[in-house]
Amino acid sequence: MSISDLEQTTAIRILLYLLRRDTASRTDLRRDIDASVAAIYNALPKLRKLGLIKEEGKESFPFTIHVSLTEKGKKVAERLAEIDRILTEHAES
Repeated sequence: MSISDLEQTTAIRILLYLLRRDTASRTDLRRDIDASVAAIYNALPKLRKLGLIKEEGKESFPFTIHVSLTEKGKKVAERLAEIDRILTEHAES
């Protein structure tokens, strides 16, 4: 796996969203990220396989699955946020 696995914009959006929130349900992701449901659900397994997120589900009703960053995921998301900040700064200049 490499950075090319993050080419999907939705994967980057998920990482940046989780950096701000610590944890989110899949419902939160669907509601708050500007991406199709299919794109979100395609990105989650890729991010999990890269070791960037973890998903934990409740064993009782409601069977909500919460998504959060791993330590590795937090490092990657922090760097993506820095890149975004740099690009935004230069766009405003």
